[in-house]
Amino acid sequence: MPFSWAPMWRFRKPLPLKHVMLYGGVLAYLVCSWPVWALATATPRHDESLSRGKALYEKACLLCHGRTGEGNGPDAFYLGAYSAPRPQDFTGAEFKFRSTASGELPTDADLFQTITKGIPGFMPAFRGLSEADRWDIVRYIQSFATVNQETASTPILLPPGPLPATPESIARGQEVYTLLDCAKCHGPQATKPGGLYAQGKLRDRRDLPILPLDLRHLSSFKNGHRPQEIAQSILTGLDGTPMASFRETLSAQPEDIWHLVNYLISLSRSP
Repeated sequence: MPFSWAPMWRFRKPLPLKHVMLYGGVLAYLVCSWPVWALATATPRHDESLSRGKALYEKACLLCHGRTGEGNGPDAFYLGAYSAPRPQDFTGAEFKFRSTASGELPTDADLFQTITKGIPGFMPAFRGLSEADRWDIVRYIQSFATVNQETASTPILLPPGPLPATPESIARGQEVYTLLDCAKCHGPQATKPGGLYAQGKLRDRRDLPILPLDLRHLSSFKNGHRPQEIAQSILTGLDGTPMASFRETLSAQPEDIWHLVNYLISLSRSP
């Protein structure tokens, strides 16, 4: 039987003007109000996520980071009474552990990873929480922000690598360590603080003295000790600390980042 539109189209005569206006008004209302419907259905879910995140934050994070997220919780002073680091202030724009360029806010994934991995020696890992719970905490932490960024944060791209840790690569990495003047903070052999620390010139954003990391102990690297994590810390810097970004400095020879990483990793294997 051939298909016909006739059963589906009942109007055999021109519609009166008032009917045309009525049907057109209904159609316009449905089209124009759709975003409002979408917002109405999305808002409760967002509010529910924030509510869950707040409850989890108050149980797991408040003692260090404070009720208002400024890093001034009841335990903050005891973590860094007279020296850095103190707990992170979530209201500002300076975050140490990011995949983004210096001066940019971290991505959602950066915050999620820090919550998941923790910070060796300072903050426990929260892998025991479900993934959904950790994302709820991320969203609640972001509600503290008092700084607006016009564009979304974008992770920087690491150069192709890592490179094999050959003797030649490690030797080049040691040269890069010297060229970047890393010794002024970490010492000539990266085994004890350099001259700037002895002079009292290494301080964080709160003006607290900060002790440079002993680079021989990879397990204490705060942002992780995998090659990609070490490279990321060097290229992005740790905002709020004296550790600057070396992304621009290494842009002429981007492979040098992997030679430097190989050198740093080799220190942990030295007798």
